[in-house]
Amino acid sequence: MTIETVTGFYFTDGGGMLGSAFMDIRGISYAFPWVECGAPIPPLSTARRFFGFNHAVRLYVDGPAVLQFDADGGAGAGIDTADGEYSVTGYLEALP
Repeated sequence: MTIETVTGFYFTDGGGMLGSAFMDIRGISYAFPWVECGAPIPPLSTARRFFGFNHAVRLYVDGPAVLQFDADGGAGAGIDTADGEYSVTGYLEALP
């Protein structure tokens, strides 16, 4: 399997920032940094913030694998609520 793009979207309520998103494939972790999309609306302690990323990659996975995503912590005044989704696209390819 060849993974070509990894996309993520998250929103948080509260004043904190998200750390990197990590995708784990068979014990190997790949980090994807979040980009804040737009300025939060004051007051910062309760503002909803939106984060996203879209990375073109070329990751080769030999055989079936479970992809595990985690948003790694955060920084700042704390995150009250966080929710998001990830998408991975690619294709299957026979290995020689």
